[in-house]
Amino acid sequence: MFDLKNKDGKKKNFASNQILFIFCFWVFMCIIFGAFSKHFFTLQNFLAITIQASVIAMLAAGQTFVILSAGIGLDAGSVVALSAVISAMVMAATGSIFLGFLAGLVTGGLTGVVNGFVIGKLGLPPFVATLGMMQVARGIALIITGGVPVYELLNGSDVLGQGRFLGIPVSTIVVFLLFLLCSFILTRTRRGRYTYAVGSNPEATFLSGINVKKQIVWIYAIAGVTAGLAGLAEMSRVGSGQPGCGVGYELDAIAAVVLGGISMTGGVGNIWGSLLGALIIATMRNGLNVINVNAYWQQVAIGIIIVATVYSDTVRNNIDK
Repeated sequence: MFDLKNKDGKKKNFASNQILFIFCFWVFMCIIFGAFSKHFFTLQNFLAITIQASVIAMLAAGQTFVILSAGIGLDAGSVVALSAVISAMVMAATGSIFLGFLAGLVTGGLTGVVNGFVIGKLGLPPFVATLGMMQVARGIALIITGGVPVYELLNGSDVLGQGRFLGIPVSTIVVFLLFLLCSFILTRTRRGRYTYAVGSNPEATFLSGINVKKQIVWIYAIAGVTAGLAGLAEMSRVGSGQPGCGVGYELDAIAAVVLGGISMTGGVGNIWGSLLGALIIATMRNGLNVINVNAYWQQVAIGIIIVATVYSDTVRNNIDK
């Protein structure tokens, strides 16, 4: 999982291994926050951080597939809102938590399939296609609810966002299992290898006999399903389907993926880095809240960290050459 050798079999130094680098940065950040507040290094606070990171981590899992293929997904936050409200409405209409959750996942998957079709089959740039879907999904969420949150949730629907199993948040467990599944797909299946291939060189991938258009549809469908799952987690956490939720979530998810060392040019990266990236963003927000830093300055700090980490990624790639 954490290979410390480059392609020539030589050992990498500290700066050239992005996952090790950002893990050490996360530890360093925790030490700094802990020095300023005695409340930071508590079990409850760390569990709270994992809960805060869960929705962005779910989105980051799907964004990893998209960015590995040299694409981008700007619609994730809107799909979170659409999946949440449709799930809540189906749940209220049928009296079934299962059907409500299934509707949310299917909604996310369908938006991904549409994105994949528009990008892969029609040839639109991912930026344009997902920007359009961002507006469409948000608009539909507002139209079907009239802009009013859906509160008629069933008892037990809060398990995903608020429940615990053996003291561990259910959302944290779900995120870990999701990343295990995504890691398996990327490293042990043909679809995973095709994802890297499309991002590295789509022309060569096509000439090798791989259906690139079909692969792109599959990639964006995965991202849509994970966005649907994030919508379910958000609905479960807040206790309602909010048509206005998820604003800016896509940027946090992309930031988490970039922090994790996934190359924006595609074809390079490890999905576990995306999980660490989401954890860093959640830890930073939690720590800055604990030490009473203004929310506006938090945005500045996160932006600086993203730029600095992308620069370190550039340095790492130069070291590997």
